[in-house]
Amino acid sequence: MDHKATIMVVDDDSAMTGMLAEVLSAAGYAVLAANSGEEALARIARACPDLVISDLMMTGISGHELQAEIKRQYPDLQVVMITAFGSIETAVESMRLGAFDYITKPFSNSELLIVVRRALADLELRQEVRRLRSELARSYGLESIIAANPRMAELLEMVRRIADSPANVLLTGESGTGKDLLARALHFHSRRAKAPFVPINCAAIPESLLESELFGHVPGAFTGARQNKTGLIQAAAGGTLFLDEIGEMPRALQAKLLTVIETKRVRPLGATAETAVDVRVVAATNADLDQAIAAGTFRADLYYRLSAIILHLPPLRERREDIPLLIEHFMARAAAEAARAPAAIAPDAMQRLLRYAWPGNVRELQNAIQRALIMCVEGRISRHDLPSKIAGNGADEFPRDEAFARRPTLDQLERDYIRSILGAVGGNKSEAATILGIDRKTLYRKLEESATRAALVEAAARSSGPGDES
Repeated sequence: MDHKATIMVVDDDSAMTGMLAEVLSAAGYAVLAANSGEEALARIARACPDLVISDLMMTGISGHELQAEIKRQYPDLQVVMITAFGSIETAVESMRLGAFDYITKPFSNSELLIVVRRALADLELRQEVRRLRSELARSYGLESIIAANPRMAELLEMVRRIADSPANVLLTGESGTGKDLLARALHFHSRRAKAPFVPINCAAIPESLLESELFGHVPGAFTGARQNKTGLIQAAAGGTLFLDEIGEMPRALQAKLLTVIETKRVRPLGATAETAVDVRVVAATNADLDQAIAAGTFRADLYYRLSAIILHLPPLRERREDIPLLIEHFMARAAAEAARAPAAIAPDAMQRLLRYAWPGNVRELQNAIQRALIMCVEGRISRHDLPSKIAGNGADEFPRDEAFARRPTLDQLERDYIRSILGAVGGNKSEAATILGIDRKTLYRKLEESATRAALVEAAARSSGPGDES
């Protein structure tokens, strides 16, 4: 940013503004000069400088008054104050009021440029933090969660309602359903969004290390503990601690976690003193914690503390209307990353993707689309680009060639196809209707009409007799 930054210098002494402008211009900065606080405010509104350097003692609006007005109108605009040696206390007061730094007269050119570089570096860091926060909000906001399914829509509405609640939340659902994404959405829609979101997978860290990771330790707590280590609970202070696979946490640690939740205090390993900690706990599990409690592997009292609010994420096979939307999203994201046009998907591939049971849920769907995009040619995904277990071997396909050889009527062809789809999804009429592109009411009507026709045909056959050639 250094050589592109615009700096405004403000002083009622035109010789001083001229000198500052000369030094800063020689260093590669664009410079604006103002000889009063009033002029400075008018020019700031038009020019939007990156930094203001102002003398403290000026006629009219003083440096302090200018600084206060800048901070009121432009909170992110950095101000550096120039002060005489005899007014250091006043300069310190400027710092308290929000100035980035101060320079005492007389100062060298190098001193001035060092402070300027520091102020601009601080501005660049603030802008980067703001950009990253905005990116995180877009990535993990509720708007980024794709949901046409009514149950998912209700779930997201619940997240909006409870985001600012201090209550702990338990997320349940199969692996790959998006519990991590929902936990982050809870955090980034809450008042804690600017504080840390700290995830930890209780199943991924060995039991011998998990306690130290969660609670931290002091030197000498155990062999090899040579320095202080801040635990993840403390690292999440003010924010959210996400405990994924909470059902895998060793029972001994469950008791310590319960104490932290109840007392809001944490004691590192080997320490004698506790530290207050304000943290919201969001836990997730794909296990049945009721069974774990009955088996004695999970504490009932911890479960009650964690489950003030329970949100259950349905598996992908129960929200099939979301599959086409998810496919479109994954393909569009891949296209954006590769800077190319989005791929197309053939009807036979889409049918297979809609019919598959997705035991790995959204995560498995994403992996399948990534593979298909690599395997496809000319930007079009066919059934054969899908993983074999999704593409199938053709044995359970609708026997089109055989059906055509019989020269069926359109009604017969439709009836056979509906039966084929129902068989493929185990008789689940909701899933069959989704694949067929009709609502359940229409499917029921077609099934009733088919049954009626079949009954009439059977009755006619019985009444005609074996010798009837009708």
